[in-house]
Amino acid sequence: MTDQFHSISAQRGAISAAQAGLILVLLLVIAGGVVLLTGIWPPEEESPAPPVTAAPPAPPPAPEITELEEPVVEPPAPPPAPPAPVEEPLPRLEESDDAVRDAVADIPLGTAGQQYLIPGNIIERSASVVYLMAQGEVPYKLLPVSRPKAAFPISDDGTQVVTDPAGFERYDALTQWLQSLDLESLLSSLEWFIPLFREAWSYYGEDPAAFDMAVVMTLDLVIATPEVDLSEARLIRKEAVWIFEDPAIEGLAPIQKQVLRMGPENAEIVKAKTTEARGLWLDQLSGSM
Repeated sequence: MTDQFHSISAQRGAISAAQAGLILVLLLVIAGGVVLLTGIWPPEEESPAPPVTAAPPAPPPAPEITELEEPVVEPPAPPPAPPAPVEEPLPRLEESDDAVRDAVADIPLGTAGQQYLIPGNIIERSASVVYLMAQGEVPYKLLPVSRPKAAFPISDDGTQVVTDPAGFERYDALTQWLQSLDLESLLSSLEWFIPLFREAWSYYGEDPAAFDMAVVMTLDLVIATPEVDLSEARLIRKEAVWIFEDPAIEGLAPIQKQVLRMGPENAEIVKAKTTEARGLWLDQLSGSM
């Protein structure tokens, strides 16, 4: 009985303790609510915010590298073109002598050439020389050299009469003078006067333009002189003069027979100089067209 009482008492004490604990918990909850509602509970200290680390300053922008453009050097302006030379008008034909002398003043012409320039009407006389030579004649009176006064020497061995080769040397001086002429410079200096030569040519009733080819024909006639050694060509007497027995020689133009009388060596030089003159003349004509 006593043990049962103690057991019941112990159970009652155990319940009371449980109740007491429950009450305590309730009181704590109520007290906490009151504190929270009334604001008497000290506020929780806010944890300090982490320091704001300032962002490092942005590096300065890299300087822009501007490629230096090479300065454009303008080419210097070309100098102004010199004024076109005013071409001097041609003199009148009858007043052209001094102009011709001035044009060839610096060209060595020798004594014969200088003598040819002394008389007047230089262009008219020159046109007459071409006119006569184109017909195969030798214009002795118009040329600056005189023909030999002595008769051409002959050689007579009793069986035949031929030309004496000793007579060839009479033309050595003339040949040397022709060979010394600077034909290129001479023709170049006279090119300006070609219209006046054509005008003078027209005085013979010819077409002025025909003068150009008349010069070529004259030169061709000299160049076409056959190669004949007159020291072997027989001569026959006809009235008061000697003529060639061979009709092929006697029938040549007077200017061609004159070339033969100069002798083979001199004739070769004359024909070579004439060939040079022909080429230069044609080049000059083609350049002026």
